[in-house]
Amino acid sequence: MTFNRSRFQIDQHTLQRIWDAHALGKITSVDWAGTGMNNPALLINNSHVIRFDGIINDGISRFHGERRAYDLLNQAAIPAPHVLLLDDTKTLVPNDFMVMTKVEGQPLIDSWPRLTPPQRQQAAAQAGEILAHLHTITLDQFGRLYGTEGVFRTWFAYLIDKLTNYGQQAVTAHLITPAVYDRMQAVFHAHRPLLDTVTTPHLIHWDYHFGNLLQQDGVITGLLDFEWALGGDPIHDFNRRTQWDEDCPGSRQWVYAGYTRHTPLQPDHDLRVALYELIWFLDCVVDAQDEQDQQFQRGKLHALLSTFA
Repeated sequence: MTFNRSRFQIDQHTLQRIWDAHALGKITSVDWAGTGMNNPALLINNSHVIRFDGIINDGISRFHGERRAYDLLNQAAIPAPHVLLLDDTKTLVPNDFMVMTKVEGQPLIDSWPRLTPPQRQQAAAQAGEILAHLHTITLDQFGRLYGTEGVFRTWFAYLIDKLTNYGQQAVTAHLITPAVYDRMQAVFHAHRPLLDTVTTPHLIHWDYHFGNLLQQDGVITGLLDFEWALGGDPIHDFNRRTQWDEDCPGSRQWVYAGYTRHTPLQPDHDLRVALYELIWFLDCVVDAQDEQDQQFQRGKLHALLSTFA
């Protein structure tokens, strides 16, 4: 049997070769795990998940950063998979891959309509509590968790690097005007004193939304997808707060309630979130799936940019 998703394809014989190479036993069942397109994942024997890096590159695999993040979560008793192995040799398949333990539960985003109101409140509040717990983990560098590229001495340097990368792509592709890009640069430089107050890197998920949280009966059972995790300002993880309510109506207030039980918000919280949303919306413009989505994301970017004096 061959399993296909987008541009990714693998057959059961190849999967068994992987299992044999790592002495994991005989494969008796295979199914898709999750809906990720960049990193297709398969559930093996209903006990393990193999996740492939769909972005083939010649550098160090992003999965090294994800494995480090999961190790930190396991040490902090935050519900997450345990990584059994990471293979970036590309000898068995052309993709880097990682094998993890299966975490029971369904994505919160899919389960939300079926949960009772008390279960929704419990799950969203717990998502906030877990986020606060996650943010207590400190790191020794700003930027990504692996390798030497993408690592910065300051938080501001990381942000400017991301803004420059996405901004130049967007201008080159005529997705935004040079004037919009220059305005964004000016906003970040104007707020550099605020951003320079971030002197300790904390673990950031970067992609904290309800598709990456598993639940059972309103109880969060696992936190997933840390390939973009980094060290930086914890408030960065609130850049998806609008999406929380869009995906799971009413959830945002409960996430905040759960978070602030453990960590009070700083007076400049909303301003910092808005700055991080600027970069996120720009990223969405660059990665939009079609022209309609592109226009929608560009509208959000322009509307938010207009709020900065």
